[in-house]
Amino acid sequence: MKQKKRSEIICRCNNVSRETIEKAIVDGCDTMNKIFDETTAGVGPCGGSCRRKLAPLLEHYLKHKSFPEKIIEAPRSPNTDDKE
Repeated sequence: MKQKKRSEIICRCNNVSRETIEKAIVDGCDTMNKIFDETTAGVGPCGGSCRRKLAPLLEHYLKHKSFPEKIIEAPRSPNTDDKE
């Protein structure tokens, strides 16, 4: 019997999976703030270190209407982690 593949955890602070985030995006979360509100990803005690994965995932979906197999993290840049 084949085991179900576990979904990658994107937000470790709040234990939010990639599957949960992708579903939220498909269901209409088209900004970072909407993802934060719907899933709690990106708003944990670490200050949102997973936002570097959330932003590229959202941008790819909005552009291609599909999700990338592998998420390429956005580079760290001051003052950009707070933007939608």
